[in-house]
Amino acid sequence: MSFLIKAADLAKLCKEKGQRWTLHHLQESYDKGEIAPEDFSIRDLCRNMIDGGNELVDNMERNRRKGGHMLTESADAVDTSAMANITGQIFFNAIKDSMVQEEFIGDDLVSTFPSNIQGDEIVPGISDARDEFETNVDEGKPYPLVGLSEETVSIPAAEKKGGIIGLTRETIIADRTGVLIQRARSIGNGLGVRREKSIIDVVIGAVNPYAYKGETRLTYGDGATAGEAMGFINEATAALVNYTDVQAVAEVFYAILDPNTNEPLGWSPDTVICTKNLSWTASAVFNDVQVRLGDVTAAPGIQSIGTNRIPSDFSVNIKSNEWVTQRLLANTGVGGITAANRAAANAYWFMGKPKQAFIWKEIWPLTVEEAPNNTEPQFTADIWQRFKASYKGVAGVLEPRLMVRSDGTA
Repeated sequence: MSFLIKAADLAKLCKEKGQRWTLHHLQESYDKGEIAPEDFSIRDLCRNMIDGGNELVDNMERNRRKGGHMLTESADAVDTSAMANITGQIFFNAIKDSMVQEEFIGDDLVSTFPSNIQGDEIVPGISDARDEFETNVDEGKPYPLVGLSEETVSIPAAEKKGGIIGLTRETIIADRTGVLIQRARSIGNGLGVRREKSIIDVVIGAVNPYAYKGETRLTYGDGATAGEAMGFINEATAALVNYTDVQAVAEVFYAILDPNTNEPLGWSPDTVICTKNLSWTASAVFNDVQVRLGDVTAAPGIQSIGTNRIPSDFSVNIKSNEWVTQRLLANTGVGGITAANRAAANAYWFMGKPKQAFIWKEIWPLTVEEAPNNTEPQFTADIWQRFKASYKGVAGVLEPRLMVRSDGTA
């Protein structure tokens, strides 16, 4: 089996340029797509990146075939950081690549909010002062104090997710690099799916972490159900069929006023979120250049061909994937969701400004850490290196007034 990256060349680079330069060079090549985790051999790295590595691997082979006393002092006494750092970089890229899938839309729906507060967090703010400038300031009179109405929003405690992958003695002997990369990718995929689901659950209203001035509220409400009344309505029933349905949901969005000033919010929707099935219709509704007008079922009927009636300055991005459907089905009966079957779930759609409405509170992003050498698992379980992949964060709601949910029942 041939490998694109020769460990002997990497060892030479580490000696000539240093580990920092070599790792930076490798990461640049990863980012450009010039190399991949599969282009390395763990066994080749062990032989060339560790002083006495050939002896170490030969001892492993000999001990596997004949048994006996295996000496590892020479390998333990030398610097193994070069191999550990490169191996860690291989795993990091394998995990990272699998954590970010083409179908994921979570990062497009939230703004990242770095934080060091791991528990529940109160985010303070000051109300809009636009309504306080109606009174004229007379000559010689003091200007009024404005913007002193305090606003607070609660962000929930961050969740920590992660897993550990081990580089075993068998992996080095048999050079099972491919198996190890597959395991690393499975960790990345699992972490990515978990994060995607947790974001979508908040966006669709299945999880409702929103608390305004200390009072927990549902993210979406029709103003009629107890616990949903927030002084505004951001729930609709229009099925996404044509421009009239977009107009109806947009009207709900525009009718929401600032709770302190009673003025329009001054925003326009920029994103439509829907199921993968409904994205076909959404694409036609928003992007068709020409549409047929009139009753196409009546005979003879009067029909005409016209341009798309959605205003040219009303531009939205359509975001969809299968996880939207699955999370609606999994949470029917929660947060006002009534998706008893797949057809009902596929009718749901959301419109607004999700990046202003939702946040991802991030304590730390995807991080890959290496365990110290010469630990107990090396002796008791033949695990020569261990790598832990984790992230800590949580999705939250900043401003539900910037989103409208429609269940598509009308």
